[in-house]
Amino acid sequence: MSSSSVLPMSLYEGLLAKLVKILELTQKPEGTATPQAKQALLHASSIAQAKDLAAELAGGELRIDEQDEVIEMLTQLRDRKRTGSN
Repeated sequence: MSSSSVLPMSLYEGLLAKLVKILELTQKPEGTATPQAKQALLHASSIAQAKDLAAELAGGELRIDEQDEVIEMLTQLRDRKRTGSN
């Protein structure tokens, strides 16, 4: 693996939190219709940059424990949406 394809560890550390934030913003009843929601989504992530970085990942597989963590966070998000609490 060349050093040009290595991404900084800080990128990975914030990835799950950003994913959850984007999902929360896009799944609200008002979606991204309001200017505030659009700004919050833009602040949470740059879609084009995320796409480029994801395309350049070497492998990109998550370990089982990391997959379980993502599943748990998404399950909690789903449950909060179902109960109406944010």
